[in-house]
Amino acid sequence: MPYPRRRVLCAEPHEDTCRLITMLLERQGHEVVSAATLADSVRLAGEGGFDLYMLDDEYIDGTALQLCKRLREMTPQTPILFFSAHAFARDRELALEAGASAYLNKPDDLFDIVQTVNSILSGKSARG
Repeated sequence: MPYPRRRVLCAEPHEDTCRLITMLLERQGHEVVSAATLADSVRLAGEGGFDLYMLDDEYIDGTALQLCKRLREMTPQTPILFFSAHAFARDRELALEAGASAYLNKPDDLFDIVQTVNSILSGKSARG
């Protein structure tokens, strides 16, 4: 079943990872906009029009937790998905407390991205 085209902000400082995520999501018909820094992510989010934010762990100018909290202030209704190399349960808890909708681990959950994104965007819970 095809999903409606949605706009995703991929806030990922690693170009190769962002390219792979973009390819996976574009195959589902989604539009992906990339940002490598916290500042760029906030600027793009401020321009609006995103259906989902996908966050990494660390940026040269801040952390994913800082970005998540800032995005929650700006657009509280937009879902946030962490795709993180931080695999400890406490990292997941902190992300969810900061406002994340779901949490996936790099690289193990790479191919769960499409299913998780589509689930979040269709309104189903995917807190992971």
